Amino acid sequence: MIAFSIISFNLSRSGGGHMNETANTQLIEWGNLLPSVATCIEAVERDNFESQLLALLHQAVGIEQCMIFGYSISGDIDCLLAANYQLPRVADRLAQIYVSGLFRQDPNYLHLSQLASQPESTSTDALTTMQVEAMSPAYRSHLFAFPDLVDKVSLNIAAKEGAYYLNLYRGTQRGPFTSANLNCLNGLAPLLSSLIRRHYSNSPAQPEQLNSREAAVLASLSERERQLCLYLLRGHTLKTAATKLDIAFSTTETYRKRAYAKLGVTSKSGLVALCKAEV
Repeated sequence: MIAFSIISFNLSRSGGGHMNETANTQLIEWGNLLPSVATCIEAVERDNFESQLLALLHQAVGIEQCMIFGYSISGDIDCLLAANYQLPRVADRLAQIYVSGLFRQDPNYLHLSQLASQPESTSTDALTTMQVEAMSPAYRSHLFAFPDLVDKVSLNIAAKEGAYYLNLYRGTQRGPFTSANLNCLNGLAPLLSSLIRRHYSNSPAQPEQLNSREAAVLASLSERERQLCLYLLRGHTLKTAATKLDIAFSTTETYRKRAYAKLGVTSKSGLVALCKAEV
């Protein structure tokens, strides 16, 4: 059985004067989340999964930014989702900075590397709170200072081939995550791990089924570049797209770089936003 734990944060509470009242309040709050949870489950392996996941997390704990990264066994990293409600383009840029090398300064990097190299069945998915003392000045200034982010909670998710890394942020508008927020995330952790693992690991719909907007946006690309972008739009990671296209991972990196340069985007989230923009 996969275990879930809060690291560096104690959620235990003493006293029982308001225990029944607190328990009833928590039940009501969980009841309010159930429709969003159901919608999110139904969206797994579909194009609207990420928007439903963001809606659930925003409703549950008021996130202001969300990032999801995929770590491969070989040590490669790919940005799967970058979203900031107030500064969408900033999230895209931060993700690019992170995957370009700053991820090695992440306090969770060592654990994620170890997690990616272990079989899923023997790994532990861990919810971790922000570790300010473990962050280098460069890491914090690049990823937290400009977008005015003040707190972060991460979920390290074991997978069959690698690991997934969910990062949730709060900024100056809402302030740090509260103990109630962390308690809620701790309860959601098994569900979030399962949903993210299933959505990004399983084979999405065939990329040939593109809509008119996608066809227009990707028209300037070569055939291989277009195929790669379509797989990425359907939820594949760069690694699984390489497998589908039967080409080397390094080749997909080259195709992605060329395609993104032609389209004027820097990450997958930018590609998704471009293809979903109004004509």
